[in-house]
Amino acid sequence: MARIATTVAPNIPLSPREYSASQQEQISNALRLYFNQVDNFTRLVGGPLGGSNINNPFGMFMSSVDQESAGVTSENIVQLDEVILSNGIRVENNEEIRFSTAGQFLVTVSLQVTNRDNVIHEFELWAKQNGSNYPLSNTRFDIPERKSASIWGHSTPAVNGIFTVTNPSEEYLRMAWWSDSLLVYLQHYAARTSPDRPAIPSVIITVNQISSL
Repeated sequence: MARIATTVAPNIPLSPREYSASQQEQISNALRLYFNQVDNFTRLVGGPLGGSNINNPFGMFMSSVDQESAGVTSENIVQLDEVILSNGIRVENNEEIRFSTAGQFLVTVSLQVTNRDNVIHEFELWAKQNGSNYPLSNTRFDIPERKSASIWGHSTPAVNGIFTVTNPSEEYLRMAWWSDSLLVYLQHYAARTSPDRPAIPSVIITVNQISSL
């Protein structure tokens, strides 16, 4: 990756009262060096491969296990046991998404939810900042009933939002869910054949920094 040098405004010499060719040359050289820096910056960032020179934090995390409900009066914290991509964003304690820098982060969450009951059930998904519920972050879904005694009902609730981090050393994000039935849970599926199909994670979360503060 090419190194992007920061630009610094030139220290332009003061013009003498009378014209001086050498003084004018010093001013021209200072401006020339400065605009060379600007050209280098715009070429690296604005060129065809400019995106490869930008290093924003990002992460992609999944779960490869089933996650059962703790009860109809309890919240459940989404667990993450697979790190797919991680650059400046990490998961601690299998549930805390933590950040190396302050900024605005776009968070996208997708869950594989299964209903083993023969009636529709409620499901809610929301964000938690540190230990507290994030205001106005909840979304309700209705999970369809099972199709037969051995074929469950499935839905893939998905939400996205912007999470603001002002103090990376202390702040973290968790996702929580609730259902009105113990027969509703997050389910993963192993890889299958005929045809070959990849495994289905119970959780997919992606995080991308979109702006500094």
